[in-house]
Amino acid sequence: MLLQLMKKREGAYTVERKRRTEHKPTEEASVPEYLIYPLSMHIGAPAKPVVEKGDYVKIGTLIAEKEGFISANVYASISGQVKEISDQPTMNGKGPCIVIKNDYQDVYEAPLLSEGEELTVDQKKSLIEQAGVVGMGGATFPTSVKLSPPPEKSIDTLIINGAECEPYSTSDHRLMVEYAEQLIEGIRVLHEVLPVTKTYIAIESNTHESVAVMKAAIEDVDHIEIKELETIYPQGSEKSLIKNLTGREVPPGGLPADVHTLVTNVATTFAIYEAVRLGRPLTKRITTITGEPIKEPKNLWVRIGTPIQHLIEECQGFQSKTGKMIHGGPMMGKPLTSGQVPITKGSSVITFLEKEEAVRSERTPCIQCAECLHVCPVSLQPILISNAYENGDIDQAEKLGAMDCIDCGNCSYICPSKIPLLDNIRSAKSEIKARKEDN
Repeated sequence: MLLQLMKKREGAYTVERKRRTEHKPTEEASVPEYLIYPLSMHIGAPAKPVVEKGDYVKIGTLIAEKEGFISANVYASISGQVKEISDQPTMNGKGPCIVIKNDYQDVYEAPLLSEGEELTVDQKKSLIEQAGVVGMGGATFPTSVKLSPPPEKSIDTLIINGAECEPYSTSDHRLMVEYAEQLIEGIRVLHEVLPVTKTYIAIESNTHESVAVMKAAIEDVDHIEIKELETIYPQGSEKSLIKNLTGREVPPGGLPADVHTLVTNVATTFAIYEAVRLGRPLTKRITTITGEPIKEPKNLWVRIGTPIQHLIEECQGFQSKTGKMIHGGPMMGKPLTSGQVPITKGSSVITFLEKEEAVRSERTPCIQCAECLHVCPVSLQPILISNAYENGDIDQAEKLGAMDCIDCGNCSYICPSKIPLLDNIRSAKSEIKARKEDN
């Protein structure tokens, strides 16, 4: 009798939808009359407004400052007048925002540093903190915190994450193709502030153009290696990258610093370059606007605070009926119900699905196929966590490792019974967090 062993995939092969934007150079998006700046566009405490209604601001004016250790500054991306500070639609529901009316003059504040100024390591870290740089691949964790681990967790390995695994997103790909030199300079900044001995640039093997451009960019640079990775979702997750590139495993509930590694997205690395070399705060980013309903999908340089509705018009509107609008991609993204939701620091892609794509198939009983276990990149048992949540056993969901879920969505994607596994696990995580806050 032969035993057939199933290799643990720890990922899923998704249908790629990058073809409509991967070869489109970035364009500057036009700027609307009103921009909206959520005070919470990062992990941690919301920023505190430092402007009032009627104040005049410039591009690069600090409008909300970080509150506490894990928080981030927010800057104006236009010049104009503060119209109001009020609750507005955001990707997380209604929340406090600063609304600024554009005067279309594009008046700039002075840079955060003087030209030619020599900086110490601490000053460079401070500039990154001042500039409001956060993880721009979607996590939005304040970068300055990641750059200051305790001495026993000093960083020796740096991973630049260009593994853009969401099926529609091409913003990181275009950034690597068009701004390779600036990215390498951002890596040099990181080398100056961290005691790293090895740097990897991780790129999925299907993005041939960015691989070629980045390989050319590092020809004369020491201690940087391009790593082409299998195109499998979620190849770009921190824990997967660390394991695949270094063999190190981040412990359950742990952080990359626990294994002396720092992972930073390519867009974050570009923002680090602009902060330390040019003294520019984070006021804009590349965002892919795409999906079959969009008439002319684009990769756009977008001012942070721009409502998504304005970008839909920038892409000539819709060519077919839209069934769902998602902040992010279809795997990890959050559905949106309002075009007034603004682009924030973590908005790498806005995806639109046709009505047929967005219809959720009818749920049927679990057939115990174990596919959700096979594709989980962090080796959880999604169906058991989901069952615990649906049975009201939050303690059991926590014991099963719900808090270690990285929200990749592989389990829901692969489930033949169409059980809302990710939705249930996310809800379990929210209840676990709420309990801890209450205590």
